[in-house]
Order: sequence, then structure tokens, then C-alpha cells
Amino acid sequence: MKVTFVKPRHELEPYIESFWVLESPNGLPASDSSIAAPNGCPKLIIPYDNSLVSIADGKVQHSYEKRLYFVGNRDSSTLLKSSPRKTGCLVIEFSPHGAFPIFGIPMAETFNGLWEGNAVFGNWSRSAEEVLSTLEGVDQKVAYIQDQLTFLLRRRDRRNGIVEYCVQSLKSTDGRVAIQDLAQQVGYTRRYLNVLFKEHVGLSPKVLAGIFRFQKFYRHWATGQSFDLLKDDLYDHYHDQAHFIKEFKKMTGYSPRRFSREVSNEFGRRLLRQ
Repeated sequence: MKVTFVKPRHELEPYIESFWVLESPNGLPASDSSIAAPNGCPKLIIPYDNSLVSIADGKVQHSYEKRLYFVGNRDSSTLLKSSPRKTGCLVIEFSPHGAFPIFGIPMAETFNGLWEGNAVFGNWSRSAEEVLSTLEGVDQKVAYIQDQLTFLLRRRDRRNGIVEYCVQSLKSTDGRVAIQDLAQQVGYTRRYLNVLFKEHVGLSPKVLAGIFRFQKFYRHWATGQSFDLLKDDLYDHYHDQAHFIKEFKKMTGYSPRRFSREVSNEFGRRLLRQ
């Protein structure tokens, strides 16, 4: 299994967290727990060889090859599987607020869901699927989808500076900014901030802050650090150990101890090593 990261074009960089290509001669390893943990990023997924199976909140869904799919922001994990044959997939992870300015779709409508592109984007998705299916090389597919996202951005570009500031504040502090303080900083009520976030991000500032807190410790795990070595830091982010365990289990489906001992998730590690 190989994960190759693509540098987004300059115009798209403020809206894209990461852009990567997954390639494997034998699909996702059956021995690996391929878990996609919440990271605050909605995603555009384009399987071009083989189909993917996702299991989230007890629901099984298929993402068929040569189709386009959108994954809204999630607050729980997704388990990924595939059949054991040649597999290729393009994945664009937008910044938490990056999909709305490009697509103009209220992100709350996509929360915790995997959607066929045709159902969300209509004619644009159908046209993109047709063109992508005729392009042979991965580089051609990458260039085409960047062309399309740039076109959509120039046509819509519904950026919101308040949302961008708040997302950056939450991210830079690993979710440790009090939401009431954040609302006061930007001069809006907490209630109005929730409304803005639901439209632009798909979830509330409080939920996004929780994801950023979790991601700090999840990234430590990806580098091989034991959660036991992070206990002192843990209390700067969570009320107590029980709070951390509860949040971690919600994000991964496992307690931190079980996760570190029983879950390989090489797929998840590679996504965090960019």
C-alpha cells in the first residue's frame, strides 16, 4: 500500500488540508485495521481502481470505482475495506471550512454522511465522472480535478473571514480556546457562531475543538509514542482521564489502551506522516 501526497495548486491551498493518492496492488491489507479517524476535514473521494467499503456508525456503504463521493465532517471513526485487487483512489481533504466556498453546499446537510457526488453536486459530478473515466494516468486525473475545483472556487468563493479565524484559533491551540471567549473575540454571540459553523464546517465550534484535542494525541500515537507517556499533557486538554478515554473511544471505537495494543492501522499512520 502506497500513499503519495500531492501539493495543491496555490489558489486552492487555503481550502485543502491534504491531497493524496492511495495505490495498492492488492487492496487495503486485510490484516490492517484501516481506520479513518475524525480530523475536522470533509473529503472528496474518487476511486478509480476497485471499490471501497466503509463502515461507520454501524452502516455499511460502498464507494464504487469511477464514481465521485463526498464525505461530510464526522465526529466518529470509519473502518475502510476493499477486495484484494489493484486499488487506486484520489482523496482531497478540505480544511474544516474549505469545502463550502468551493461547492456552496451547507455542510450541516452532509454531517456524518457519505454521499454520492450526483446527489450532492448534480450535473457537475456527472460531468466530472465522465471525464475522469477517460483519463488514463493518475497525474492527468489529479490535474483535471484541480482544474475543476479551481473553476468552482472562482465561480463561488464564499469565504467567511470570521469562520476562518475561529477555525485557525481552535486548531493552533489544539481546541483549548473557550468557545465563549472565541465568540467575544470576533464580536458575535455564541449562538450565531454555531449557525456560521454549521453552514461552513458542518459541526459546532465545540465539536471541532474536541476533534482537534483528540488529533493532538492521535498524532503522538502515529509516531509510536505511548499514551502512558502523555498523561501530564493530557490534563491540559481534558478534565480527567475518564474524559479522555470517553472522547478517544468515540473517535476511534476503542479505548486508548486497546487501540495502542490491538490496532495496527498502518493506513492511519501514513496519513499522519505527511
